[in-house]
Amino acid sequence: MLATRVSLQLSDKKNDKNVKYYTDNDGSPVPQNNKSKNNSNNDKPLAKLFIVDDDPDIAHVLKRGLLKNRFLVSAFTNPEEALQSFKSNSKDYCLMLSDIRMPGLSGIQLARKVKEINPKVKVVLMTSFEIRDNEFSKVFPSMHVDGFVQKPIGISDLTNKILSIIGETKRRLDEN
Repeated sequence: MLATRVSLQLSDKKNDKNVKYYTDNDGSPVPQNNKSKNNSNNDKPLAKLFIVDDDPDIAHVLKRGLLKNRFLVSAFTNPEEALQSFKSNSKDYCLMLSDIRMPGLSGIQLARKVKEINPKVKVVLMTSFEIRDNEFSKVFPSMHVDGFVQKPIGISDLTNKILSIIGETKRRLDEN
């Protein structure tokens, strides 16, 4: 099978600049080799994220918004397919953002499996219901979740939440 590269160009009207992100035919981000002298650390991706939501519109909006905020993002609408992809690339990701209620494999089940594969990956679960960390830990005492997000959430708030969770563990991707 031939690999195809697709470029997604987002314009930032505030700063009057365009940013290009490249993806393989499966939607996985491909870092761009940019040897420009004007290239600064502000152009480097902040981290690589793994997003799973069975609603294609939500997955798409999250991916676009987080790409625009300098994250590399792999987004999936099928939790089983997401898990298979994660198994192949588990060391690449620093955080998984997953909906809790999905058909087949719930976000909680997916989080357990992801943590078994790579315990260093941070896990944030999304839900449209209100949930408190202490309530969750009483119901699922053996499951460690790094954070919760209540939908709907703005991309700016989500970005801040992710940055606060990954903190010093974030992985800067080198541009070779």
